[in-house]
Amino acid sequence: MEKRWRCTVCGYIHTGENPPDICPICGADSSFFEPVEEADSVSEVKSNVKPAMPQPDRETAIRQALYRISYGLYIISAQAEGRDNGQCANTCFQITAEPARLAIGINKINFTHELIQKSGKFGVSVLSQTGQNHARRFGYRTGRDFDKFEGVAVHRGESGVLLLNDVLVTMEATVVGQLDAGTHTLFLADVTAGEILQEGDPMTYAYFRSIK
Repeated sequence: MEKRWRCTVCGYIHTGENPPDICPICGADSSFFEPVEEADSVSEVKSNVKPAMPQPDRETAIRQALYRISYGLYIISAQAEGRDNGQCANTCFQITAEPARLAIGINKINFTHELIQKSGKFGVSVLSQTGQNHARRFGYRTGRDFDKFEGVAVHRGESGVLLLNDVLVTMEATVVGQLDAGTHTLFLADVTAGEILQEGDPMTYAYFRSIK
């Protein structure tokens, strides 16, 4: 009889020799799974009640569930009317391979959002796991009254945007569409240039939260 494993976050039951790497329901990793005893299994079938941890209030549960989604951390940069700016963002993902197309989510109140709207272009610098200082510098204050690039090793890409040197890879993109997402805009863009700068593991939001 195959083993069964229970996710201690959401109660999902997995059947297999080992627990899954990631829970398909809530995104918890394998460390959150526990073996299901046969007696527990029979009881679950009879009662048809999903086992679960004690739950917090609804808003807290939603926030904690979102934390389980795997994000990267990126520096999104833009340039318009002689002004440069960049910000830390965790919403950047590939949409298609042919054409090479990605999407980013940017808060409407951010200076970077304003520059992207004006120029229709942006850059993406993918942080490594040693990029904590970049995440902090570009993530906690506005670039309207502070030069975030001062003292940071950068270079200009083909599109004119500033890109960080001490990162894994960079990309440049041209906006081809956008979606109003309330507080944020989701920019859809074609990738026009890319460069490989380092080998290493990308910074994730979960890793950054664990060490900050």
